[in-house]
Amino acid sequence: MGIRSLKWAKIVTWGLVTLFLLVILFLPFPVLVLSTQKGTTVLLVPMVFEKNFTLEYLHSVQKTPVQENLTLAPENKLLLTSTYYQSLGVGLPFLPEEGKLVNDNGIFKLTGLNRLYDKICLGFMPLAKHALLYHGNRYDFKDYFLPGTIIEIEIKKLSPAEILWQASHCEREVNVD
Repeated sequence: MGIRSLKWAKIVTWGLVTLFLLVILFLPFPVLVLSTQKGTTVLLVPMVFEKNFTLEYLHSVQKTPVQENLTLAPENKLLLTSTYYQSLGVGLPFLPEEGKLVNDNGIFKLTGLNRLYDKICLGFMPLAKHALLYHGNRYDFKDYFLPGTIIEIEIKKLSPAEILWQASHCEREVNVD
């Protein structure tokens, strides 16, 4: 192999590596975006490991934990698949048409919900202990949002470059020590 062929091979290799890096940097994938109702992005959670996540909170009447299990659906929608809770009562689903309800050692599991959402809006109050659970990580909303904030949760397709840009502009409403 001549010197000219070796130089050409290096140029082609560097070109392919550069093209590969550009594709990776600008190829969009689903990201869970938590923002305020005013549009300020506060938390970005890339959904690359799993397509499922859980919203956890204390029920306002029963004061028991509730877990709402969601998954990514086509067209950047959120699909509520099941809800787990520890007591029956006001505001908790129990009718047969709401899904299949099973008592699993004191944990009521309501499955088969299949409810689609473009986004989920919720009012944050520390008393409810709102949290997002994803891939073994827990994101306590008290670490990100002020009491009374309306939180919007939605899926957006973002590239790693867009994530880096938005992450550099994310604003926590609270200071965490």
